[in-house]
Amino acid sequence: PEVELSHMYVDNCAMQLIRWPKQFDTIVCGNIFGDILSDEASMLVGSLGMLPSASLGEDGPGVFEPCHGSAPDIAGEDKANPLAMILSAAMMLKYDLERPEEALLLEKAVEAALDAKLRTPDIKQDGDGCELVGCKAMGDAVSKIVAEIDVPIAV
Repeated sequence: PEVELSHMYVDNCAMQLIRWPKQFDTIVCGNIFGDILSDEASMLVGSLGMLPSASLGEDGPGVFEPCHGSAPDIAGEDKANPLAMILSAAMMLKYDLERPEEALLLEKAVEAALDAKLRTPDIKQDGDGCELVGCKAMGDAVSKIVAEIDVPIAV
């Protein structure tokens, strides 16, 4: 596949990310700029709890984790959004383990849970008609959906 490379200063990248986010498939930058841009990008989808991430090198396995980290400020409160971790696992399946069908299965299960109007506290909005659920209930819902749908034959 063709890849178009574009260099830009981080302040312009921050503006472009809000102005036209679809122009980016991947942003490569240093850690501090990555932290700033990922926080900004999280507001495009509603929450850091929705953003998976991958740190990929030239050799060896990558590191896959949610952009929000471990959320120690809400540990043990059943408030964290597990979807970014599930989507990070999908990225690992796709990019490190060469299992695109299983990656797509996780992505579709997350989409189905959101389509079922389930929302964790970070993405719940007043009057949205969605059900407020905790981390465990959201994870259980995605797990149940995974068990019920078939792995695609080809991606």
